[in-house]
Amino acid sequence: MWQPPRIETKRLVLREVRLSDKDAVFEYGKKPHISKYTLWEPHETVEDSVDFIEKYAFSNYEQQVPEPFAITLKGDDRLIGCVGCFWVSTKNKCMELAYVLNDDFWGKGIVVEAAQEVVSYCFENFDIERIQCRCKAENIQSERVMQKLGFKYEGLLRNEIYHRGKHWDMKYYSILRSEVK
Repeated sequence: MWQPPRIETKRLVLREVRLSDKDAVFEYGKKPHISKYTLWEPHETVEDSVDFIEKYAFSNYEQQVPEPFAITLKGDDRLIGCVGCFWVSTKNKCMELAYVLNDDFWGKGIVVEAAQEVVSYCFENFDIERIQCRCKAENIQSERVMQKLGFKYEGLLRNEIYHRGKHWDMKYYSILRSEVK
């Protein structure tokens, strides 16, 4: 099975997600304040994390989709979050960036550092013109990551998503191939 490559940054190693990461995924996946603005529900058991790995990660790898990469600190192979890009439209050459990080590591620039490398990797290795990123309008932290990555604000789609019993406005950002340095 295809796996995303190992990518090193100054502080991080990005690698494939493994079944042995199930406890680390569950550690952040179970926290409601982490999934508050995501489109996935908090993990209730380690089996939910196993399902994420087997049904989402491995399925994407079989289709050679670079989502998710495990985020680990150099010298410590323990997964602390995930980052990656999945297809929005192959015809339109557009992918979407997604990320999540255990809150023990928030505020250290880790997601920005990891996402910069994934964005570069995707532009270098896939026939894409655009990478978009979106968040629920209330998710100020995620929006700040997009801004730090140099993504440009495109707009707000009002009541775009119906989730958890209510409609959510979604903010969209993107970066084009010509804007990547």
